[in-house]
Amino acid sequence: MSHETFVLIAKTVGLAYLMVFFLIVLVQTYRPSRKKAADHAARSILTGEDRPWQ
Repeated sequence: MSHETFVLIAKTVGLAYLMVFFLIVLVQTYRPSRKKAADHAARSILTGEDRPWQ
């Protein structure tokens, strides 16, 4: 196996791995059953006195 072949295989497998990882993260983040957790995380950053307009 030549160096160029090895580099091509490594780049292809690396790209496929990163694409699959990105899709898994995307699905886990935006699936409907995670809405409650996402809303809680969005509200939990600010305490009562830190919230604007409230």
